[in-house]
Amino acid sequence: SIPASVEVEVASNLNVQTWILPALICALSYAFYNISIKKASNDINPILGGVILQFVAAIIGTIIYLCERGLMEQEGAETLMNSTGIYWSIAAGAFVGIAEILSFLVNGKGVPATQSIPVIIGGSVFFGAVLGDLWLAC
Repeated sequence: SIPASVEVEVASNLNVQTWILPALICALSYAFYNISIKKASNDINPILGGVILQFVAAIIGTIIYLCERGLMEQEGAETLMNSTGIYWSIAAGAFVGIAEILSFLVNGKGVPATQSIPVIIGGSVFFGAVLGDLWLAC
């Protein structure tokens, strides 16, 4: 049983069917992301690998955003954006850039994917849960 000191917050107003498929596709994308980094890491400088990765992600993101924006304009909707969203997006970009370079570095040292990926992803889940609880109060 769960100790009384542990509280679990459930978003009762969210229907799992509205978010589970995108979440699973996201998880699959992260799996391919990690495997791709592992496959490239022995053959590219970690910083260059991170730069190329972010460049490709920026191109894909820009294309998707422009398509979405075009559809939104047809419907008369506006893009959600404010200084807080911009600030945290910049912070996320900085952190993911560091993570990508370090992922290339770790995997380039010959660490098997069966070790590096679980440590990196598992560590991310652990730190995300702790920071989310302590710092973000989510």
